[in-house]
Amino acid sequence: MSFFKKEPWDKPFPEKLAKRVSRIPTGELESWIDQALTEVGKCLSMYTKSRDSVYLEEALKGAEAVHAVTHELHARMTR
Repeated sequence: MSFFKKEPWDKPFPEKLAKRVSRIPTGELESWIDQALTEVGKCLSMYTKSRDSVYLEEALKGAEAVHAVTHELHARMTR
């Protein structure tokens, strides 16, 4: 039955992350974005120094978080 069919996930960040972000109060979203950007910067800096792919993977997760939180803030502000 198509009534119960789940919509396909088409966003460039994990659905689990989106669910977590949806529970963050609106007033805290901006600070979450700022923190995630800071972490991405630190990871990229460490990757540049060490060439350890762990830092690059962490930067990718941080970038997904920035996208998810920014997407959520935008959605809430345009409702």
